[in-house]
Amino acid sequence: MNVNTKEAGRWLEAASLFGTGLAAGFTFYITKIEIPSREDDTGAYSLAHYRHVFPPSAAFMKPFGMFLNALMGGVIYTTRKPLWWVPFVCIGALGPFTVFAIAETNDTLMSMEPLDLKTPDDDEKAKELVVKWGKLHTIRTGLSLVGFAAAIAAALDLTGSMS
Repeated sequence: MNVNTKEAGRWLEAASLFGTGLAAGFTFYITKIEIPSREDDTGAYSLAHYRHVFPPSAAFMKPFGMFLNALMGGVIYTTRKPLWWVPFVCIGALGPFTVFAIAETNDTLMSMEPLDLKTPDDDEKAKELVVKWGKLHTIRTGLSLVGFAAAIAAALDLTGSMS
């Protein structure tokens, strides 16, 4: 079977562009809609919401990000467009950033129970952790948006960089 590398590259590029757009859209929604909508909530309510939303989101985004990076690796290989390295690195950095910068906060939030917040200090601690998580998540949003913008620029490259 003879695979047309140029055609395969175009399909991989389209899928990668769509995927980086989804990643940017998901993270942007959380940063600009979900997080601000919780600003006036109590720590217990914010924690309950976080514990409800985080597990399914993480269960989707982890494998999605790994699959997306594999797609972009295919784009880099088939198109030889160097600009695709930018979204590859940005999306690829989401996992390590989460592990090294956010995991401790995630774990602490997941270990807390909203009904166990008995004092105002407990409630305030939960609220502070959710706010901290939101600030850290904003960095992931930035990486995703830069990756998507670079993917658009790379996909629009009409210079014939494909080999």
